[in-house]
Amino acid sequence: MRCQGKGEAVISKIGMIVVATAISAQPASAKPDDKPSKQVLRALSLTPEHFQATSTLKDDSLETVATITTLAGFQYKRGLLKIVHDDNFLRAFIDKKSGETRFQLYQIISYGGSWRFYSTANYETLEGPKSVDLTVVDRDVSCSRYGCSYTEHVAFDVEGSLLRTVAEKYRPNEEIVWRFKFKSKAGTEWPDGLLPAEAAGLLAAVDAYKRAQVLPLP
Repeated sequence: MRCQGKGEAVISKIGMIVVATAISAQPASAKPDDKPSKQVLRALSLTPEHFQATSTLKDDSLETVATITTLAGFQYKRGLLKIVHDDNFLRAFIDKKSGETRFQLYQIISYGGSWRFYSTANYETLEGPKSVDLTVVDRDVSCSRYGCSYTEHVAFDVEGSLLRTVAEKYRPNEEIVWRFKFKSKAGTEWPDGLLPAEAAGLLAAVDAYKRAQVLPLP
């Protein structure tokens, strides 16, 4: 969807999707003259089954925790080279003995100028917005004669009950988005969001893994 930084317009994972709706509201309607891109239309057409089928599992006999992600589910690509500048996806960490699962939203943010140092996130819940500190996974900078490009990899944990609420909002081809934003020490905000289909797909993949491993379901 479209995200507004300070003095700039950036396009993130799900393109130009209208995001005036909260997880507890009805879907927003696009204006009659809106012309969603092919990538946006494809994103809206994706189903929970698609995100489950494209989820990736990291696990072997020496791991105590199995990890499932939706990284390969969908990425918004820009330009002739189809470059992915910004993205977000979900991760699930499953304890292979107890079945206890921790969920996480992983965000990649790229921009120019100078370091922003994103440190907190606000996200929607049914009780109102919640603010959490971010886990900084990685930071990278790439410079050329045209300037520098900065990339921050950050994440925050998501309650399983909230993720299930988001998943239940899925409706085929409807513009319903779970919204969140990232706040930097430089004062810049990065709004973004996630389609309910992605949450539903991850939960289905987690349940399938637990059934296969005879682990307790939630």
